[in-house]
Amino acid sequence: GVSDVHVYTPERVEARLGVPGDKVPDLIGLKGDTSDNIPGVPGIGDKTAADLVRQFGSLEGVYEHLDEVPGPKRRENLAAHREDAFRSKRLGTIKRDLDAELDVDPAAVVNDPPDRSTMKELFRKFEFRGLLSRVDELESHVPAAPVDALDVAVSWRSAELDELRRLAAATAVVGLGGDPDRTAVAIDGEVLVVEAPAATVAGALDGPALVAHDFKSLPHAFLQAGLAPAFDTFLASYLIDPGRTDYQLEELLAEQALDLQVGADADTARIVRVAAGAERLREPLARRLEERQQTRLLADIELPLVAVLAAMEDVGVRIDFDVLAEIAGRVTEEVAAIEARAFELAGGPFTIGSPKQLGEVLFVQLGLPSDRKGKTGYSTDAKVLAKIRDQHEIVPLVERWRELTKLLSTYLLALPAAVGPDGRVHTTFKQATAATGRLSSTDPNLQNIPIRTALGREIRGAFVAEPGFRLLAADYSQVELRILAHLSGEPVLRSAFERGEDVHRATAAEVLGRDPASLSKTERDRAKAVNFGIVYGISSFGLSANLGISREEAQTYIDLYRSRIPRVQEFIARTIEETRERGYAVTLFGRRRPVPELRAQNRMTRSLGERLAVNSVIQGSAADIIKVAMVACHRRLRDEGLGARLVLTIHDELLFEVPDTETTTVTALVREEMVNAYPLDPPLGVDVGIGTTWLDAKE
Repeated sequence: GVSDVHVYTPERVEARLGVPGDKVPDLIGLKGDTSDNIPGVPGIGDKTAADLVRQFGSLEGVYEHLDEVPGPKRRENLAAHREDAFRSKRLGTIKRDLDAELDVDPAAVVNDPPDRSTMKELFRKFEFRGLLSRVDELESHVPAAPVDALDVAVSWRSAELDELRRLAAATAVVGLGGDPDRTAVAIDGEVLVVEAPAATVAGALDGPALVAHDFKSLPHAFLQAGLAPAFDTFLASYLIDPGRTDYQLEELLAEQALDLQVGADADTARIVRVAAGAERLREPLARRLEERQQTRLLADIELPLVAVLAAMEDVGVRIDFDVLAEIAGRVTEEVAAIEARAFELAGGPFTIGSPKQLGEVLFVQLGLPSDRKGKTGYSTDAKVLAKIRDQHEIVPLVERWRELTKLLSTYLLALPAAVGPDGRVHTTFKQATAATGRLSSTDPNLQNIPIRTALGREIRGAFVAEPGFRLLAADYSQVELRILAHLSGEPVLRSAFERGEDVHRATAAEVLGRDPASLSKTERDRAKAVNFGIVYGISSFGLSANLGISREEAQTYIDLYRSRIPRVQEFIARTIEETRERGYAVTLFGRRRPVPELRAQNRMTRSLGERLAVNSVIQGSAADIIKVAMVACHRRLRDEGLGARLVLTIHDELLFEVPDTETTTVTALVREEMVNAYPLDPPLGVDVGIGTTWLDAKE
């Protein structure tokens, strides 16, 4: 972004720094350099340092004439920090007498165009994200190294089902790409295109290990036939680099310098490249997983989970649309009433959903205080409104309007439109979205229905079981705090869980030095806020805002927590430092999340990195645990021939649809598999509820 670039000649250096270039080490000896952690002499700034070097010629000259330096305080500092000054000069001096042999000519890109694919591979391996984002900028300046396409060209041909069956039986691994009526199968470098339904092709491939790119996105007939991926290049790429926005096959092939040539129409070429690309990418990606010790994470958790998620997508969940319609009608009426009252208070109609118009109404027309205004106008985000909630009747109306209209658009009106031919809603679960490993759902999103509001609970009441079935909701009990207790070894948390006590009340009792029975609900709730908040770096400012107390009172509580429950703070500090050294956080199962923010120069960015480091370990471990439980429950239900099926996962909760006759059996099965998903100390706990609706099961 710099438009005026100066060439630093010796004259310009002296004009900028006040000393000749060969005196810069002397300058640094006096003033130091914070960016390189060079201390210098306290109290000596840029101007004073330059004046002293000019006056006495060098750092040595300054100390030879120390009694001539103006100012008694300055002389005192120089004398007290003589050793620091000379060490700083040594640190600021370039070592120019090393015995190093280097011919720079072969490294010049003008002589040998760079292999851009290798560069990307190396930058991803060493997590040089800044450099990685700039590789493509070379395109307009430096030609890329040529790729020998002949070495990786794909031969393909149409094949009969019998031939596919014969060839597949002779190989251990085949790559797969398909659509419902045609499937491309890569076997030993040759790609065969079979004109047959996916279910028929699946029958022919029963036996060999399968490789695919995003196996779940292929026709579910492959999974329904019992086929499972031995390797998924999409999921492998996600584990290797969870911070990417997408894992397009073409981009992954380019990074490996694989230029697959297919002479065919576009549709055929697409499935041929998917099959051949998955087959070719398997080896380099498997090697990188092995280097990262993540092979088992893919094999034991992510790959088995594919079939579980596909089955959940296929079965869907039943919704009572009459209930939704009744709720939607009431909400629509309330929204209209809110708008009418807001317009009355504002002196006329305006668009409540427009931040610009709302800002004008709140902060100009009504004169409410605002401490945040940007180039586009006043900020009207949730934090701003919370600060002025008690200052005018219109503010809580706007907050309620936002809550209601979001629920209307996201659920009450969207869910009926998403119903399938079977009368059930089928979401799509995303396995490679969150860097922490958490699953998400889209089209529609069924994971963010609020449970703490009355209206959110009503919406959950519209999720119902089929006749003859019940819904079983199994929820991990405070799984993240149990993981924290396990990783930190904090005896206060461990003993509270082991005794089955209210962990927040036990924490408050320890922090305040009181009998648990004497604590008020407010004191217990404060401990809860700190328990959840301190792990993720909550500040006195954040805690005071959450609890409605002063910052001084909040800081006192945080300080008490840290002193009375020290192992939690030790764990946090240890995790941050280990993450900074490695460059990534690691879960209990070996999942990695790069945290480059920890090495940023900006203090706020580093603070964000500290929160991400701890959050990634705890939340990522919780995400892995729920995945293990999903795989285990799905397998047991199938192997024991039960009619129950897993229909939803919502972060730490699993929702099953269970035949009335199986509720006792399935309750015991689910509880057992969820508790045994990982040997935590204290052990995992599970709350199970059953009802005809999701709300009934939760309550």
